[in-house]
Amino acid sequence: CVGLQTQTDFFQNTHFEYDGDALLLKNSSDTTANLIEFVTSPNNPDGNLREAVVPQGASVRAIYDHAYYWPHFTAIPAAADEDVMIFTISKLTSHAGSRIG
Repeated sequence: CVGLQTQTDFFQNTHFEYDGDALLLKNSSDTTANLIEFVTSPNNPDGNLREAVVPQGASVRAIYDHAYYWPHFTAIPAAADEDVMIFTISKLTSHAGSRIG
């Protein structure tokens, strides 16, 4: 995602870097790298439910962005129960881009 690359470059932080598509890391043998995978579920604009693709472990975590987690947008089969979840209040108060979690 070009937007995430731009944001990562903007902050110029030496503690993290943007590696791009998580599918490229799915079968990585590097078990020492700390990794955070951002998962948008349901995805916008298609509404598809998504799961993390990189196997979770001690050095790998997924952050689920549930901005569109609304039953009237997507058929949601079960309650969200991930370790780290963020939501938006834009649907309620028109604060587009705000995330809470």
